[in-house]
Amino acid sequence: VYPFYSIVAPKECREMIEGFIQDYKDGGWLPCWTAGDAKNCMPSTAIDAVIADLAQKGILKGDLLRTAFEGMEKHANRDSDRLAYGREGCGDYLKLGYVPCDKYRESVNLTLDAAYFDYCLAVVADILGETEKKEKYLARSKNYKNLFDPETGFMRPRDSKGVTKPHFSPISWGGDYTEAAAWQTTFAVQHDLEGLAELYGGREHFLAKLDDFFDAPVEFLVGGYGFEIHEMSEMAAADWGQCAISNQPSFHIPFLYAYFGEGEKTADWLDIITREGFSGEDDGFPGDEDNGTTAIWYLFANIGLYPVCPGKPIYTLTRPLVESVKILGREITLDTAKSTITHAELMDLLQ
Repeated sequence: VYPFYSIVAPKECREMIEGFIQDYKDGGWLPCWTAGDAKNCMPSTAIDAVIADLAQKGILKGDLLRTAFEGMEKHANRDSDRLAYGREGCGDYLKLGYVPCDKYRESVNLTLDAAYFDYCLAVVADILGETEKKEKYLARSKNYKNLFDPETGFMRPRDSKGVTKPHFSPISWGGDYTEAAAWQTTFAVQHDLEGLAELYGGREHFLAKLDDFFDAPVEFLVGGYGFEIHEMSEMAAADWGQCAISNQPSFHIPFLYAYFGEGEKTADWLDIITREGFSGEDDGFPGDEDNGTTAIWYLFANIGLYPVCPGKPIYTLTRPLVESVKILGREITLDTAKSTITHAELMDLLQ
């Protein structure tokens, strides 16, 4: 949502983030996930990605950015006594390099999110000229590798002693994963996709894993939930392999083909998903709107660009699904012979 706002309403987007920073000034913590007020609803501190993204684009800067970084550093380096704030399992993450599954639910997501958000801290530290802190957080952003299992090719939970949890199924939802299974969660390394690809043996092997993801049978185990949640039902009804566009963990995955130079595969899957999953009828959304994310995903998919990693001021390009695109009343043409466009280049097109 916020990357889209940064394009169409940068001033208002900055004002929204000012409100979150005011929360930190008033209450001592940046909010993690808000719906009226702070909710203990989703893991970790996604606001880090929002702040880093707006900082990279020059929308958030100066004293306001420095105050935001202060709040980011606080929740990245100490446990909170309130679950609606901070990173759950932070102390263990700092000690072990991952969040252990014998002490916390959704430990895989808590670990991968912390690694991504540490990258976001490195981005902001770099902008602020904090070189030593930048290197510190960049090193921590590689912690996702601590959960990669080369035998199965999935991110798997480990306990406090470093033992990988047994009895694994990549289609088992919940428990160690958030509203997903290992299939969807393993690709949640937006900040270091090249590093993730190397864990598979390089680009070609990674692309083969993506093929397996979309070709996999549409099946699931209720796992840690103990019952069928609507995201499982929606994935099964859609029949796009293990891709569950009804929920955020899968949002960026179709664009990974384009990220690695296979743009037509991305466009083909987006064409299928948008035609089959979206319409003007009562069942025209494949899942929750979730504070605008599903609608914005649909817009990005049709326009032919996507912010695979908020915190990096670039968009992955793919073939548009519509004949023409107007943003803020100006028709734009994207050069899809290129694989990416920077935020600055995109904004120049809107002048």
